[in-house]
Amino acid sequence: MREVSPGVFEIGQMRVDKNQRSVAFPGRVNMTKDLVEYALVTKQGSVHESLLVADIQPSELHFAMLLLGAKGAGQSAPSASQAPPAQIDAQFLQNAPKLKGDNVLVTATWKNKEGAKRTAPIEQWLFNTKTKAPATSGPWIYTGSMFSADGTFLAQQMGVFISLVNNPTALINNPRPGNDLDTIWTVNEKSVPARDTPLTVTVTLQAGISEAQ
Repeated sequence: MREVSPGVFEIGQMRVDKNQRSVAFPGRVNMTKDLVEYALVTKQGSVHESLLVADIQPSELHFAMLLLGAKGAGQSAPSASQAPPAQIDAQFLQNAPKLKGDNVLVTATWKNKEGAKRTAPIEQWLFNTKTKAPATSGPWIYTGSMFSADGTFLAQQMGVFISLVNNPTALINNPRPGNDLDTIWTVNEKSVPARDTPLTVTVTLQAGISEAQ
């Protein structure tokens, strides 16, 4: 960990800003159309159904978020018995535990074709086919994942950062209506940058604890 300015640290590929309560790290656009179940995964995760891919690992982001004081998930961490199946399905979602955690904003910064820098909340790149509208703006929930009965950190094992459906293994969950349905979320083709566009993802810790609907 290297301090580059007061309150700002570099940890591997991450930049942790204690003043802004944020963590920034590199990634890229992974999908520009079709159904998605995740907003962000690792290169070893479910890349066939994720909007974005990150260049870091879930254990690294979790370490940084703990440094910033994320604690909501720890107040209601799921038990090992609540671990979902390897493939989230409709049956699991019908009985999935309600997840609590810290409010976080998730944004992406990239350069457009003209080289101008742009920043947008990642929910603008997601579309709800049930409401026929882009995902509503607002915070996500930092739930902090969980450990299996044998002590495995499941976000790391599954390679998942942000899930669109209630998923106790994800670090971050979607609090919006429809998080109990795995067939309604698609990429918003009208707004997402081109596939493989490099970007910086920033997760900013907000005040307050939320619960998935």
